[in-house]
Amino acid sequence: MFHLADSRIRTKLYVAYAGAFLVIFLVAGGIIHAQVGEILRRNIENELAKTTEALRTMVRASVDVSIRNYMRAVSEKCLDEARDLHRQVKRGRLTEAQAKERARDAFLSQTIGRTGRVYCLNSQGIMVVHHKRGLVGVDMSGLSFVREQIRRKEGYMTYEWKEPLETRQRSKAVYMTYFKPWDWIISASSYREEFAQLVNVEDFRQRFFELRSGRSGYPFVLDYNGYLLIHPYLRGLHYRDYDSPGQRGVAERIVRERNGHFDYMWRNPGEKGLKRKVVYFKDIPELGWVVASSSYYEDFQQPLDSIGYVMLMALAVAVLLMIPVSFGIGALITRPINRLQENFARAADGDFSVRMEQHSRDELGLMAGYFNAFMERLTAYSADLESEIARRRATEKELIAMDRAKTMFLASASHELRTPLTSIIGFLRLMEKHFNSRFMPVLGPLDPLGPQARQFEKNLTIVRVEADRLGRLVNDLLDLSKIEAGRMEWRDKTLSVDRVLHRAAEASGALAEERPGVRLVVESLAEPMAVKADEDKIHQVLINLLSNAFKNTDAGSVTLSAVKTGSGAYFSVCDTGRGISEDERERIFDIFYQSRDENNRSTHVLGTGLGLSICRKIVAHYGSRLVVDSVLGKGSCFRFSLPFAEGED
Repeated sequence: MFHLADSRIRTKLYVAYAGAFLVIFLVAGGIIHAQVGEILRRNIENELAKTTEALRTMVRASVDVSIRNYMRAVSEKCLDEARDLHRQVKRGRLTEAQAKERARDAFLSQTIGRTGRVYCLNSQGIMVVHHKRGLVGVDMSGLSFVREQIRRKEGYMTYEWKEPLETRQRSKAVYMTYFKPWDWIISASSYREEFAQLVNVEDFRQRFFELRSGRSGYPFVLDYNGYLLIHPYLRGLHYRDYDSPGQRGVAERIVRERNGHFDYMWRNPGEKGLKRKVVYFKDIPELGWVVASSSYYEDFQQPLDSIGYVMLMALAVAVLLMIPVSFGIGALITRPINRLQENFARAADGDFSVRMEQHSRDELGLMAGYFNAFMERLTAYSADLESEIARRRATEKELIAMDRAKTMFLASASHELRTPLTSIIGFLRLMEKHFNSRFMPVLGPLDPLGPQARQFEKNLTIVRVEADRLGRLVNDLLDLSKIEAGRMEWRDKTLSVDRVLHRAAEASGALAEERPGVRLVVESLAEPMAVKADEDKIHQVLINLLSNAFKNTDAGSVTLSAVKTGSGAYFSVCDTGRGISEDERERIFDIFYQSRDENNRSTHVLGTGLGLSICRKIVAHYGSRLVVDSVLGKGSCFRFSLPFAEGED
């Protein structure tokens, strides 16, 4: 048995409206049928004129939005660049002056169209960034548009501007963002007449063709040079390339007159003969475009006035009849929806226990069932999520505790090992000294204890070398644990770069003597420089790099140098040794990693595997990065930079 309450909503609407409209059109049908005999021709000129104006307005609006979004993207990209550089300043990687200089270079590299640029003002109207160097530092607050920029600081605006050698003013657009830490109003600016170069017609092509007149009419766009920018059949052609002389004449006249209308004969692809057509067209001067709308006359043969009068009368009657029907149907629909809205509000406040009652089997009844099922799943997911969050928090606490315990163990073990190890190394050196000075001289050439004594001397040397290596390992572990725990003491002061180089060279003299085939080269500075850093830490870095260079170089040279850059002093240690393979160039900075000696040429005692890792962490403290360039078999270069001391340029 049919029950309206249990039927679908569309069925309810159909039954109600069909009954109402049946009565209306039975009464009005006779009147409409009597007056439909004479079909009036639609006023094609007004329709096309309105369509063309609508197309022109739509194109202008679409272009304006496209350009505004483009300029906003450029301005916000520059803002993100400034924020990133400011964060580096806060982390100590850059000075504020260096960050601003980098920001200026990045901003000036941005171009918008042919002549559009990015410039920056401060809140007093002083130009701080501009591609014309002569304007930087100039007070521009006397200009009205600059005062408006100072007032607004952010957003989109247009103004009229004339260059010094130009005779007329041109419309210009600018989008602004504001970077408060530096008091910079970042502005992306371009002339509006250049916007055509920045517009992608595909962004509004579909909407453009939706505005058409008649069944077969269509709009199109030509530029002042005669190229079809938008057309359903002849896109991208110049009017001189058309197959038909008549088509060329139509396009040439539109480009020449730019505003107006006329009739012509035309045949679309697939049609057999020419048919009479009308076109209305208007230009957009700032883009150099002509927007046109065309249609065949035969598409506009429809009843207008008489049918309109009849439909108005029918509509009035329908409105009167549908009022009570609409109220009744609206009540059936809105009551369950209101209850559903209230339950959703309670669920949004965190009450997942809320459920709905199903009073019918229509769409609203099914929606209530879906809501209840959704809340059941949401309750289960919420419980699972809370449990998972609790487990992850517990795991995170355990990992933090383990990392803290590891750091404390390394620091404690390194510290406790250093004291007895220092005594062991001291006694070994004393034993070696006394053995060589007191015992060895009393042995004669034929003394049977000679071979055993020389073997003992060799073994004692091996023990002392290994003890020294163990001492370096303990010291490196202690330094590494201090850096990771953030307890390393940094005694930064102003250092002469020349003094740093020569101190490192003097300390590496013994390394050079051990490698007679390798010479140490220190490249002197052309001019004095000073950096801000911890002298002992930088000395430790250079000594470690020089030691590695001598270990891995059999012949040639090890070069220690520093050069001046825009942000600081750039140190380098280069050798002509065996080089480093490409797959090892980053791994050598890992803790305890030691480079492979594929040719087995190195006869030196291996290091601890911590030196380069500690060096990279020390260099990173000053906002730089220790990097290596190497060619296998030809040598390696390790480089890093340090910031200038205050007052250095």
